[in-house]
Amino acid sequence: MKSLSVPASSPTMASSSSVGDKQLQRIIRDLHDAVMELIKEHKECGEPITDDSASLHKFFYKLEYLLQFDQKEKTTFLGQRKDYWDYFCDCLIKIKGANDGVRFVKSIPELKTSLGKGRALIRYSLVHQRLADTLQQCFINQKVTRSDNF
Repeated sequence: MKSLSVPASSPTMASSSSVGDKQLQRIIRDLHDAVMELIKEHKECGEPITDDSASLHKFFYKLEYLLQFDQKEKTTFLGQRKDYWDYFCDCLIKIKGANDGVRFVKSIPELKTSLGKGRALIRYSLVHQRLADTLQQCFINQKVTRSDNF
């Protein structure tokens, strides 16, 4: 993630940046705690984590919050708000193998919103043990990451 540099002559901007950095660190720490909770739950029950798991729902919530953190307000041509689903599409659509999840989610007619599609892609990536790869492919795409989110 790109670090922010703020001119020393701007105390308001510096404190704003510091608050944003602290908030981001808290979000990351909360996500880490959610992952540790999932690991603990898996070890205790010895079974795969299912959709009924409160820890899994907490993890989804924290990851979604992180993906939406400080995202630029953008809209599609038709005026719909762009979300992290659009970011995933922009990053992954041209990468063979990484775009399987995007194609699968696009094939589900019941999914109407960007948020629902983004959640479905996260679920797909988890089920296929590709969440880390999916996120990494997006984050290394500097061009899309800079233009869509930061």
